[in-house]
Amino acid sequence: MKRGTVDKRILVILGLLLAAACAMAAEPEPAGPTGLGGTSVADSLRTNLWLVEAMMGEIVGEAADALPPAPARILLAGRVNETDQAARLLRVVTTRVLRERGYQVLVSEPDSVSPGRPDCAAQFLVDEVAVSYPDVGRTLGLWRRWVDRDVSVVVTAEVSETGSGRLLLSDRLARRFSDRVTNDELAQVNSTLYPFTSATVKETGWQRRLEEFAVLGTLAGLVAVYFANTGD
Repeated sequence: MKRGTVDKRILVILGLLLAAACAMAAEPEPAGPTGLGGTSVADSLRTNLWLVEAMMGEIVGEAADALPPAPARILLAGRVNETDQAARLLRVVTTRVLRERGYQVLVSEPDSVSPGRPDCAAQFLVDEVAVSYPDVGRTLGLWRRWVDRDVSVVVTAEVSETGSGRLLLSDRLARRFSDRVTNDELAQVNSTLYPFTSATVKETGWQRRLEEFAVLGTLAGLVAVYFANTGD
């Protein structure tokens, strides 16, 4: 084989690689995250766990608007199942949010003769905590470049006066957050501390195999051209 022919093939391969790089650069950058009150936080990377806690905090804060002014005594009604990790996390977040607002938080009701009877009882039940990666973006249809992320929290909240029994709040409160992370950021945001803060990217098996074949084919072609060139 003539060296001129091999050189042309090398130029063709380099041209294809350059075109791929240009196509990658021309793709739009991942959109900045929105949600959590409608504000953008594109300048920071939020883990799934951080988002779940933040949305739980917003829900508790919304429910707290039905409470009397601080420093009222608030009884957290209902027992938390120790195996229910989402409920345990919500109880931690609830206690923190109420204390930060100046409330006295009680986890059990005192005896009738004890001082410090609660002013209100509040109960929060987790209906849903979900993380998913519903879509992916690929360069040239092969290499994964970005991943869409969706996080949702739904809680049933009830607040009542302990003295009169008057119901102050009974509602399902929800928060949802959607954004897009790069493929390199995915490992950083995917929290494995809880099962509900981690998810699997939704893509078919043939997409993963096609990506592997494309990489191997490209490497094999470059190796073949190299040996053909050095053989002359």
